Amino acid sequence: MLMLTTPVPQGFNFRSVVDSHGWRSLAPFMWDAEGGVLRRIHQLADGTLLDLFMHPGGITLTPTVERLSATQMIAIEQDIRQMLSMDWDMSAAYAALGQHTRYQWLATACAGRLLVGPTVWEDLAKTLLTTNTTWRQTIAMNARLCQLGDALGDAHAFPTPERIAAMNEDDLQTAIRAGYRTAYLHELAKRIAHGELDVESWRQLPSEAIYQVVLGLKGFGNYAAGTMVRLLGHFDRLAIDTECRAAYKRVTGSETATDQEIKAYYGQFGLHQGLAMWMDIMSD
Repeated sequence: MLMLTTPVPQGFNFRSVVDSHGWRSLAPFMWDAEGGVLRRIHQLADGTLLDLFMHPGGITLTPTVERLSATQMIAIEQDIRQMLSMDWDMSAAYAALGQHTRYQWLATACAGRLLVGPTVWEDLAKTLLTTNTTWRQTIAMNARLCQLGDALGDAHAFPTPERIAAMNEDDLQTAIRAGYRTAYLHELAKRIAHGELDVESWRQLPSEAIYQVVLGLKGFGNYAAGTMVRLLGHFDRLAIDTECRAAYKRVTGSETATDQEIKAYYGQFGLHQGLAMWMDIMSD
C-alpha cells in the first residue's frame, strides 16, 4: 500500500466535499461514514487499476502493478485533485454570498466544492441516470453500469466510453436496465469513443458554452445541462428539479414553486445563484 500526500488549498474541507451531494453513494465511490474514508476503484487512462482510499489525512492506494511510474503518480494526483475539486477558487463565491446572512456559514464551513468524477464522461453518465427517476433507482442503475467496468476484487472501476460503445445496445439495456436512458448513454459513449465529442475540452469552456453543448446531447434537458455546468465548477446556472422546488418552498415559505419564481428568487445571487440554490437543497 502506498501513501500519497497532495497539497490542499487553504480552507479545503474534505468532509464538506464528500457531503456536497449524492455522488458519494454512486459507484465506484464507496463511502465509509464511520471511518470517514472515501474508497474508489480507480482506473488510470493507461488502464492501471487502483484501490484508492481518500481521507482527511491523505491518500492511500493499492495498485495492481508492482511499481507506479512518475507519470502514473502525477496522473493519480491530478485525478484526486479533480474529484475533490481542490483547484476550484471559492473566494469570490464566499465574498458574494457572505453578504447574505443565510449563506455566511459557507466560508466558515469551507463548503461549496463538489465531489465529481475524474472524467466528464463519468459525470455525464451519472447525470443522465438521475433524470426522471428516484434517487434509489439512480443508485441501482449506476451500480449495474459500474459492473461493466474492469474488476478489482469484488468491485469495479467505472466503465470507459469505449467499453460501453463496444456493446450492443440490447445487451447494454439488459445489463443496466436504465429504460430510455440506455439508448442515450450508448450514443454518448459511441460519440466519445469515436472522437466525435471531446468532452474533456469542456473544462476550458465558459458556462454558457457548456450549457449549450450539453443541451445538444440526446436525453439531456435543462436540468441535466444545469447540473453539468455546476459539476464543472460554474454556479451561474440553476438546475431545477423536485428537490430544488422543495427547497425553494422551504426557504421562502411560498406555496408555489414555478420555474419563473425560482429563477427570480435565486437571480439575486448572480454568478453564484446555482451555489446558493444547491446549499439550500443540501442544508435540508
